[in-house]
Amino acid sequence: MFSISFDGIITRIERYVMLLSYMTLILIVSLETLRRMLTGEQFGWGPDVSMYAFVWLAWFAMSANLRSGKQLSFMTFREMMPKKIRKAFEILDCLIWLVVGSVVFFTSVEVVMDDFRLGRHVFGTNIPMAAASLAVPAGWFFAMIRIMQNMYKIIRNLDGTEDKEKNLIVS
Repeated sequence: MFSISFDGIITRIERYVMLLSYMTLILIVSLETLRRMLTGEQFGWGPDVSMYAFVWLAWFAMSANLRSGKQLSFMTFREMMPKKIRKAFEILDCLIWLVVGSVVFFTSVEVVMDDFRLGRHVFGTNIPMAAASLAVPAGWFFAMIRIMQNMYKIIRNLDGTEDKEKNLIVS
């Protein structure tokens, strides 16, 4: 029987969103560049749609990088700390990320709702602006899942024993 973990589902969604966003971005930019070279014209919607594809890519890449531990961090200083103090700072980092993420999430949900209520569309298309704006709360929702996973891992290993895999720390 086929079985997949919660982490696997989240990872797959992140990868599909990033792949679709990246393919959209590459396709529009490439075709619009060729079209501009050949005809001297471009579609008015091309820059806007590619910009929103990039926004989707960026927010989901943030989430994926939090999971893989490749986000910006100051580990050299942290490695000099005693393990218990380092763990306390790592938990504090997660809590700060969650507070900031919650503010961004709830604020951006309001923006999406306003876009939906006002019926705005991406310039030159029938794409609802709410679909473009949804990238921010969706990306932060996935990022906060990753942050909670990292915090769980840190708390689970408070005794100082490290897992064989790389310790995923949000800092």
